[in-house]
Amino acid sequence: MSTIVFDIETGPRSRAELAECVPTFEAPSNWKDPEKIAACVAQKEAEWFQSAALSALTGRVLAIGYLDADTDELGYFATGDEAADIAAFWRLVAPTGYLVADLVGFGSNRFDLPFLIRRSWCLGVAVPRELVSGRWLPSHCIDVLETWRCGVREDSVSLDRLAQFLGVGRKNGSGADFASLWATDPSGALAYLANDLRLTRRCAVALGLLSETQPSL
Repeated sequence: MSTIVFDIETGPRSRAELAECVPTFEAPSNWKDPEKIAACVAQKEAEWFQSAALSALTGRVLAIGYLDADTDELGYFATGDEAADIAAFWRLVAPTGYLVADLVGFGSNRFDLPFLIRRSWCLGVAVPRELVSGRWLPSHCIDVLETWRCGVREDSVSLDRLAQFLGVGRKNGSGADFASLWATDPSGALAYLANDLRLTRRCAVALGLLSETQPSL
């Protein structure tokens, strides 16, 4: 079985799609200055749309990156067609409907995979059977963050902090900025994603989840 390090980047769905979901934003009732009120409302709205990227109900997949630990092949599904990109990723890791690769990610069992599965349901994309056939994700889904927690669910760490702690590198940006970067500099956005994939792999190696040179099986 091959090993695929993967990561997804998400953004909010369009304002038209979210029109019925957007709450009414207000400044404190005792504010009187129209400019301050407008700035406060605009900030709250911007923060809401940024957080919308974190839920499959209000967000969408912008890019899926993968790194083949056997061949060091780096690739992306980022065509702008969300359904096609998700379907292509599922075909890569489960061409017959069953996983043919170990899936290694960071926070992937609690974010990336649930997000992909839920967006698949929304878009009518078939999901690999193993991912939805039981209460838990299968053992092929290897989450670096879960390994770091050592069973202590309250303990958490960012990829950047863990990579620094392990001496394997640093992030080159923030996922919160991916959607805006994708809109203005797609190549820069993919470079950010590639760096996250490499950091995840190096962390997995440092934690003993992968070998330095992953053998082909």
